[in-house]
Amino acid sequence: MRFNFKEGYKWSMAPPRRRIPGTDWQGRGPDVTLRRLAATFVGSGGSLSLRTRAYALVMEEGRCVGVRAECGGQERVFRSDFVIIADGGFQSSPELFRANIGPHFEAVFQRGAANARGDGIRMAQQAGAALTRCDRFYGHLLHRDALSNPKLWPYPQADELAVAGIVVDNQGRRLYDEGIGGIGLANMLASRADVSPVFTVFDAKAWDGPGRTARIPANPLMANAGATLHRAGTIRAVAEKAGIDADRLVETVVDYNAALVDGRAGTLHPPRVRGIAPKPLDTPPYVAFPLLPGITYTMGGLSIDGHGAVLCSDRAPIPGLFAAGAVTGGLEGGNFAYVGGLIKAGVFGLRAAERIAEQANA
Repeated sequence: MRFNFKEGYKWSMAPPRRRIPGTDWQGRGPDVTLRRLAATFVGSGGSLSLRTRAYALVMEEGRCVGVRAECGGQERVFRSDFVIIADGGFQSSPELFRANIGPHFEAVFQRGAANARGDGIRMAQQAGAALTRCDRFYGHLLHRDALSNPKLWPYPQADELAVAGIVVDNQGRRLYDEGIGGIGLANMLASRADVSPVFTVFDAKAWDGPGRTARIPANPLMANAGATLHRAGTIRAVAEKAGIDADRLVETVVDYNAALVDGRAGTLHPPRVRGIAPKPLDTPPYVAFPLLPGITYTMGGLSIDGHGAVLCSDRAPIPGLFAAGAVTGGLEGGNFAYVGGLIKAGVFGLRAAERIAEQANA
C-alpha cells in the first residue's frame, strides 16, 4: 500500500505550516518547543550560556572532561564528566563547504542556522574523532529571486516543478536526471564549478498539478510573492523570454518528449530513470524560471555509535564524548537519503543521555 506523506501532515499533532510564502516560524513549532525546553532545563537547575562559542575540548588522559569557550571576549572553561556536541552541521562555514560540497559557497542560499559553522566537528577531530563522508546536505530548490525577495524562502520551494519538468542550463541543455528529486538536484547544483544560470522549464500540467499539490504550493504562492515567471505559448518563446538558447531548448524538449512517448527515457543524455514517471512537456502555456540551491544543514559529520558516542578512526569511542543531530554523519547522505535533522537530534540526544546515565551510575 502506498502512502502519500503529504496527507499525513493533516493528522500530525504539531501545528501545520501556514500556506504562505516566506518565513512563518515565529511563535510556532520548533520556536515554541525550543523555548519550552530551555525554560524546563533552567528550571531544573541547568545553566544555559548564550552568546558563548566553544572552540576546544578539554582532554585529560584520553578522556573528554569539558570545553573551552569564548564569551564576551573572555575565555571560559566548562568542566564536566561528559560532553555532548550538538551544534549542528557546517553549512555556514565557507571553508568546510568548499572543502566538502562545492567551490561556490556564495552561490548557495543559506536557509538554515547561520551559526552552524562546524565548530563541533573541528573540536572533535582535534581529539581524534573520525568523520563520515561530508559531501551531501539537506536542502531544497528555490526561485533565484529569493536572493532579493525574502518572501521566496524558505518556502515555497521549486522541487516539485523541477522534478515534473526539466532542468537546463542557459544553453538549453538538460543537466541531470530530474527524478533524483529536489534534495538531489540542490546538491548537484551546489557542486557545480560553473555559476551560469540554471532554469527549470515545465508546462501547464506541472504548474496546475504538482505545482498545486505541494504542502506549501508554488502555485499560487510563488506568483503571489512576486517571483519572476516567464510564460509563453511555445517553448521557443519561453526560452527567448528567459534568456535560454531557443534553438537548443526546442531541440532538447522535442528529444525529451519523443523519448518519453517511446518508452526510452533511459537513452536520454542524461537519462531520466529515477523517481516518478515523467510526462512530456506538451501542454501550453510553458513556464521557465531560474533556480537557486538552498542549503538547510549538512548530512555528514562525526562518526558515532548507536548510543551517540563519538568514535575514533579505529571505531573505539572517545571516553566522555558524545554527539547528536546534524553534527553527526552515517545515518543520512549517501544517495541523497534524508531522514530529518530533528529526528537525528531527538533520537540520538535521548540515546546519548541514556548511555551517560548508565555510565555515571556504574
